[in-house]
Amino acid sequence: MGVVYLVKDLHLNKLAAVKACKNPGDEKSTFDEMEILKKLSHTALPGIIDFFEEGERIFLVMEYVDGITLEQYLRKFGRAEVSLAVKWALELTEVLQYLHTQNPPVIYRDLKPSNIMIRPDGSIKLIDFGAAFSGKQELEGDGMIAGTPGYAAPEQWRDGRAGKTSDIYALGAVLHEMLTGISPRSFFQDKRPVREYDKSISRELEKIIIICTKKRPGERYQSMEDLRRALCGCGRKGKVNELLFRIRNGVGALLFLLAGARLFLPFLRGVDALEFPFPYLSKPLLLLGAAVLYRMLFLRTADAKYLVKKQEKSVFLTEKKVSGIYISGILAVLIMSLFLQGKYCTYVNAKEKETGLWVEMRDEKNRKLLLKEGAVLSVNDKVRLEIPADRIPEEKIALQLVATGEAGEVYESRIFLLERNIEE
Repeated sequence: MGVVYLVKDLHLNKLAAVKACKNPGDEKSTFDEMEILKKLSHTALPGIIDFFEEGERIFLVMEYVDGITLEQYLRKFGRAEVSLAVKWALELTEVLQYLHTQNPPVIYRDLKPSNIMIRPDGSIKLIDFGAAFSGKQELEGDGMIAGTPGYAAPEQWRDGRAGKTSDIYALGAVLHEMLTGISPRSFFQDKRPVREYDKSISRELEKIIIICTKKRPGERYQSMEDLRRALCGCGRKGKVNELLFRIRNGVGALLFLLAGARLFLPFLRGVDALEFPFPYLSKPLLLLGAAVLYRMLFLRTADAKYLVKKQEKSVFLTEKKVSGIYISGILAVLIMSLFLQGKYCTYVNAKEKETGLWVEMRDEKNRKLLLKEGAVLSVNDKVRLEIPADRIPEEKIALQLVATGEAGEVYESRIFLLERNIEE
């Protein structure tokens, strides 16, 4: 409805903000804003310095508010910490309560992040009263459809009516955005619960937002004071909830560490060839599955693209419920296992060349052995070496074993003559 300029008062050498009508015919809106602001006095509201006309346009000179908008803050940091979001929400309830207790009540009607300034000291200030109006406590309006999609209550779009509960709806939408970083314009009037985005958010805070954004005005909080009491109670429970979340997060991390340890540590001492890949991978995959399931149930924090609903022909569709990162993690474990098998662990019976002699090593129980290169095999009774007949490279070969001791001594066995005889 207007254009705002940053100006300097040449007499006082002080910055100020000047709002000018953007289009012919918008003078009434700027005049109404001036009439509302001149009656108000609150630290979270801008003060009026002057009001004048120049030609066919009118200008409203207001206090300059230093800082950034909440919209800029969310664009830069993604979202606000829970404690900070609750703090700002409480400050908004205080200033909106002040507006609602005026005689007649002032209904702000266009609460959104771009109209909320964050000052250098961390406090907030409400700006832009272009859509505000003074009315009675019950729903009424001036016949103008005002507000911003996603933040404005449904009744503002149906017939242009608004009341105290309309501002409560908008505050719930703003709090939802602060906690998730997702603009309600993305899903208009069908918001997902905040705990679907972040499990560390308390159920009490999630319930408060749900009540604030009920479609029917009578089902919402009926005053800013009621909402303020609910937020104060939620803040006290927030620290306990945060501690419990950290404990749950630690349990989840421990499960992933156990899965990794159970997968990689056995390779250091050697793995039975008959047990790889199964049943060797059974326990690591079981632990990994338990860790993934635990995270999905108790710790999942989904990103915006996963949770924002897509609307097509009045049918809401969602992204797939199981994130590909879990499937990718399981595949990565399998690939890493094969990689370790090939690089860090070698079969004793593995031939070095195509023409090499294939020798298998077995233990006392006749089980094939898979040993890390250079590993020491503890022998209680005997070591058994086998040469599969179909692996003998020639019809007849001479076989001799040569062993080297720790001090460099060389031990040689007798020479054995082998003749391959495989029945077709």
